Amino acid sequence: MARYVSRRSAVIAAFVVILFAAAVAAPSAMAHLGGWLSNHSSATSDSPRAAASQAPAYPSATSEPLQGTGPASVQLVTQDLTTSTQLHLTASGFLPKERLVVTVEDPQRHAYEQVTLVAGKDGRLRDTSVAAPAQLASGSYDVLGVGSTSHRTASVTFRMHDIPPVVALDAYTATPGQAVGFTGNGFIPGEEILIYLGKATAPQVPVSATDTGAISGHLTVPSLPAATYTLTFVGSISQTPISVGFSIQGYAPWVVLNRYTLSSGQGLGFIGQGFAPNEPVLVYLNGTITTPVLTLTADSSGRIVQQDTWMPSGASGRNVLTFVGQWSKASTVAEFTVQPSAQPSPTTTSP
Repeated sequence: MARYVSRRSAVIAAFVVILFAAAVAAPSAMAHLGGWLSNHSSATSDSPRAAASQAPAYPSATSEPLQGTGPASVQLVTQDLTTSTQLHLTASGFLPKERLVVTVEDPQRHAYEQVTLVAGKDGRLRDTSVAAPAQLASGSYDVLGVGSTSHRTASVTFRMHDIPPVVALDAYTATPGQAVGFTGNGFIPGEEILIYLGKATAPQVPVSATDTGAISGHLTVPSLPAATYTLTFVGSISQTPISVGFSIQGYAPWVVLNRYTLSSGQGLGFIGQGFAPNEPVLVYLNGTITTPVLTLTADSSGRIVQQDTWMPSGASGRNVLTFVGQWSKASTVAEFTVQPSAQPSPTTTSP
């Protein structure tokens, strides 16, 4: 009985020791387990997947306001348009790669056209061409740009000109070298007007429209073959051509002599008209393969004059003068006759 009691006491004592050891070890184990859980929880919340799941897909009403690249604005390369031109847009101050809804409106906010464009990485829209609505009449309109995400809004005004310009000439027929005046109106104020004659690719001297869209000036008719041509005026901004018919005449000079029959020792003079302005005119006697007997210069109206002091030396009988313009290549002729010298009467003597 005593052995049984002692063995039982020993078992109870050992069990008590084990319980005491477990009680002592439990706080550190729990602390270790709590630290591991804490570290595991922190790593999970910092992971990209956890961050993505916690972040809102779109900014909420309490988020920071959207930041653009500056005040939103819309600009036009030119604010005067015609049915032949397009809207050349630039914009800034929107979000990177943001969609911009661009609308054309009249003063009563009636929308005529709407297109969607995309801003660049810097929130800017580079020079972009958009066709103007075909049904716009003359007047002022607005181009309105709205960011689809930022809702930033900007606008700019342009003027539509749908009445074609008109041009008038002070002469519709001229010869090369002559100056022809012109007037016109209905162009865009301040624009440069290019003037083309026929199918020429190089324009005449350009002229600028006034602040009311009027033009005036003169053009010198170039040396072209005689024919009917089209004179076209094109505004550099409006791109609306206006054409008028214009005829270039060939040169048809004529010469009048002061006398057509000369006695020996008499001088000869003449007046001519119809040569090119300021061109040299060569005068030949009895054929153009010889050396010219005279060289004259036409005045600004194509006129030549020679006083009757010129002596056609060596001429006798019927003669021909040929006049040739060196620029126009136009020519004309005039004839004159030199009478033979009078022979002295024979003297008779009486036998």
